[in-house]
Amino acid sequence: MPRSIGTRTRDAAVPTRRTPANGVKLQARGALLHRQLYLLLKDQITGGRYRSGDLLPTQEALCAQFSISRITVRRALADLVEDGYVRNRQGVGAFVTAKTNGKAKRGPDFSFIGDMRRTLKETMMGILHFEVERCPAPIAEALGLVDGEEAVHLIRTRSARGKAVILLDGWIPRRFAKAVTRKNLQKTSLHELIFGGFEKVGRVAQEVNAALADPVVAQALDVEVNSAVLKIVRLVHNREGAPVHYLTVWSTPLRTRMVMEVGADDIDSYSVGRLRHDV
Repeated sequence: MPRSIGTRTRDAAVPTRRTPANGVKLQARGALLHRQLYLLLKDQITGGRYRSGDLLPTQEALCAQFSISRITVRRALADLVEDGYVRNRQGVGAFVTAKTNGKAKRGPDFSFIGDMRRTLKETMMGILHFEVERCPAPIAEALGLVDGEEAVHLIRTRSARGKAVILLDGWIPRRFAKAVTRKNLQKTSLHELIFGGFEKVGRVAQEVNAALADPVVAQALDVEVNSAVLKIVRLVHNREGAPVHYLTVWSTPLRTRMVMEVGADDIDSYSVGRLRHDV
């Protein structure tokens, strides 16, 4: 991608703009062209390539750079304006607003338990499904259940500022779910109900994949069908080593990012995560 050059100068009334020397032709494969341009510009804004107050390239420059029509560019810019990333100034162009990553932040808490506690504090839970059902065979095997055995099936969302940030689809063996009720879930976290306290959580194994939002996931997260989502399959054990919670988590990169930290002693273990190629 060409480097952003819409920065302000001391003597100029507005930032200068230069047409990119080379371009990438957008192609309508899997997503509408205006949506592709929206995502590209949004990523450049949130990634700090364009800063607050910078002037985006002209519509003509964007048309030339990506080999797209002016209508496509206008639709992408309109979406950026609607979502608060840019604002239009009549006769000048589109300026980036303050919605960038330039603000100083405290170091994040990378711990698993710290992450759970932060999620509980910052989000609201909604229960979409809560039933005792026959556990699917692969999940039953992971949980050490016999084929056809029932388990508690709990589907929830966690929302912040009125927007769902994650969708959680979990299965819990009935012997570990005695305290898990709708009433208890309104005042106590699921892991505290299962384990009796965060400090009693044992080994956690998980697999992370990119996925496309099916209609159920898209509706829950308020995103477009077939849009990119992050899918995490997680198996949580207790301190005795028994698997007690099989959880699938979906999130959208529009609102969520994943962070990891690995200690020096674990750098050569699976704790650091490894890529497996299914080819």
